[in-house]
Amino acid sequence: MKKVENNKANNKNLVGDIKASFSGRKFRSGAYVTIISTIVVIMILVVNLLVSKLDLQYDLSSNKYYTLSDKTIDYVKNINENVTIYYLSETGSQNELVYRMVSNYNKISSKVKVVDKDPVLYPKFVSDYVEDVNVTQNSVLVVNDNTKRAKYISYNDMLEQEFDYNTLSSSTVGLDVEGQITSAIQYVTDPDLPIMYVVEGHNETALGNNFKISLEKQNITIEQLSTLTVDSIPEDCDILFINAPKNDFTDNEIAIIREYMEKGGNAIIALGYNGKNLTNLQSILDYYGVEQVEGIVFEGDSNYHLPNYPHYLVPEIQSHDYTKDIIKNRSYIMAAIPSGLSILEGTRSSLKVEPLLKTSDKAYSKVDINASTVEKTSGDIDGPFYIGLVASDTYNDITSNLVVFSSELFFDDSTFVSFGNGSLLNKIISQVTGKTTSLSIPTKSLKQNTIYLTQGQAILWGAIVVIIVPVLILGTGIVIAIKRRKK
Repeated sequence: MKKVENNKANNKNLVGDIKASFSGRKFRSGAYVTIISTIVVIMILVVNLLVSKLDLQYDLSSNKYYTLSDKTIDYVKNINENVTIYYLSETGSQNELVYRMVSNYNKISSKVKVVDKDPVLYPKFVSDYVEDVNVTQNSVLVVNDNTKRAKYISYNDMLEQEFDYNTLSSSTVGLDVEGQITSAIQYVTDPDLPIMYVVEGHNETALGNNFKISLEKQNITIEQLSTLTVDSIPEDCDILFINAPKNDFTDNEIAIIREYMEKGGNAIIALGYNGKNLTNLQSILDYYGVEQVEGIVFEGDSNYHLPNYPHYLVPEIQSHDYTKDIIKNRSYIMAAIPSGLSILEGTRSSLKVEPLLKTSDKAYSKVDINASTVEKTSGDIDGPFYIGLVASDTYNDITSNLVVFSSELFFDDSTFVSFGNGSLLNKIISQVTGKTTSLSIPTKSLKQNTIYLTQGQAILWGAIVVIIVPVLILGTGIVIAIKRRKK
């Protein structure tokens, strides 16, 4: 009997202990943590479900490798024809970065769709649209479904390669997926694309590779033209390009160029510092109110040239429709070993000459280009000078445009991409031809961005690092030491 009572008492104590454990502080604290954890897990699952369902993504890469630019989005939204982008790769072998970028296009407009196509299963598919193409993995074919006009983009064309002469190997330093595909969409949807004729036969400076790539991306056809052997400039010429000739033109060549301009032609001329001696070519410049100053321009203001190179100018960019994007993006223009330009007085009322690039007031032109010193001497010509001018002549409602730059290296590979020279050319071509050519989407660099400083900026930052920062640190240390001694 006593044993039964003891068992009941023990059971009662056990139940009490269990009840106490559920009502104690530890239980309440543990239950609170468990409930909160459960809620957080449920929220994470719901958010992941929504993100997957709505395909929500955010590009955290430094150069937005997975994001299309506003230029591409605006253009694609406005196309009126159906376009299919075929991604050519074996199933499971897609390049993730390229494939994700391509997939973005069908999210912009219902007019564009992306279709995977295995070139192994369909070996003759591309040849139905484009001839003489060696199809590679992860390449792209863009097709206008209405007109069947097509453009093939090789995988290698979407990569910017750089050769290292130390390791004798190449590495990928840039991605041009968006630039190439957007250019292809423009090519298949816009049949009215510009044609540029590049004049040859006068020992002109050769065009750089970056120049050609940029114009190809804008779908501008480049044709070579020997003005010495033709009777007239071709009628389909949208813009005539003359790049720093070293030999003069004949009277007949000047006549056919004048005739082309009088019909509303457009021309871009880059001059070398010896262009002043090209009498016939100078007659074209004279007609458009532009004069080339003798000699080579040196910049006396350190804020307008590269460090230690006063003849590598960073001119002041003037406000103009051609330059507004350059100013907005805070880009620099670089003009190496330029001559100076000036605007002739007393020009006809139909002619308007406007500045694009200008030196500082401290610039000077050294007439003796073989002088032993770069310092200004007697006989040198005082600035300021223009480095870029645009002249427009309107007569009988017909307008011709002439753009002049006074550096034969203005479109050199070393300046075309690193500075804003290439972007300026793109804008000029678009403006003077009146055709949509400003869709040259820049390559997205995988390298660290390079910062260019003028000599004035280099001196300023050098003073800050070498003098001001150490003085501040020393001053702070002195103040702290004095305060501690007073204590």
